[in-house]
Amino acid sequence: MDIEVHMGDIAVIDGPHNLITSGVGSCLVVTLYDPKLQIGALAHTMLPLSPMQSTEHDTRLSGSLSSEAPFGRQTCIVAEQVSAKVEDTKYVDVAIDQMLKRMESKGAKRKDLEAKLIGGSNMFPSFNSDIGKDNVLRARDKLKTEGIRIVGECVGGSQGRSVEFSPTTGVVTVKIKF
Repeated sequence: MDIEVHMGDIAVIDGPHNLITSGVGSCLVVTLYDPKLQIGALAHTMLPLSPMQSTEHDTRLSGSLSSEAPFGRQTCIVAEQVSAKVEDTKYVDVAIDQMLKRMESKGAKRKDLEAKLIGGSNMFPSFNSDIGKDNVLRARDKLKTEGIRIVGECVGGSQGRSVEFSPTTGVVTVKIKF
């Protein structure tokens, strides 16, 4: 059975079900996985930073991306459902905090966690801002701050994506939509 995670929501699971989401354009999907306990979490985030956070991060987000994920083209690097009403998990920072909190309540340890990032497309290149790029930069910064290593990315470009995540294996399957 698949559990669908809607835009702005997160889900944490330690069973044999897959977490799925679709319609991932400028949004960013963040997966966290504990391979020892086979606990997984998926967030379908929409915006980089909640209004409650310090604005010091805003200037950091406007910096350039590292060479490992250029945004001029798409790159892929292999390497219990929670309602958004509890916390506003449409924001990258809040979603990651909530995922960590719920995974740790199931026994996961931060040092064992692996993250993957999917999405962050530039769906509206005629606009002055690139919310997808900002989502990716914020997630990288937040995960680094939390001591979580990123083991895979499929970010950038201008295509939409669908994501399927198996918490029993840690495998993330990405379908790119043209």
